[in-house]
Amino acid sequence: MFKTIIYLQRLDDYGVGFISFKEEHLATDNDLVRNILLAMLSSFAQLEAKKISERTKAGLDRARRRGKKLGRPVDKEMVEHIRKLKAEGLSDSQVIKKLKISRNTVKKYKQV
Repeated sequence: MFKTIIYLQRLDDYGVGFISFKEEHLATDNDLVRNILLAMLSSFAQLEAKKISERTKAGLDRARRRGKKLGRPVDKEMVEHIRKLKAEGLSDSQVIKKLKISRNTVKKYKQV
């Protein structure tokens, strides 16, 4: 739905009208109809996005209540490796370079 709206708006920006041969009421050659159509499609797209977000959040909450741990599993070997290097006195930057991992990974695994 979002892509359709974007395409219709892009066509309108170029001064091109849209005519559907199967659904004649979707023609955008009339300014009034075009504005109403784009407003309606935008509203429907916003509602659908809100529904998708609510369903996703509900699914995640349901999974959490069932005890499912969400996210990528923690690599216990990497945690131990990072702790060992930190115990040897290496800075976060040195650990990042040595293990070729991101700063966020080092911060996350230091806390585990």
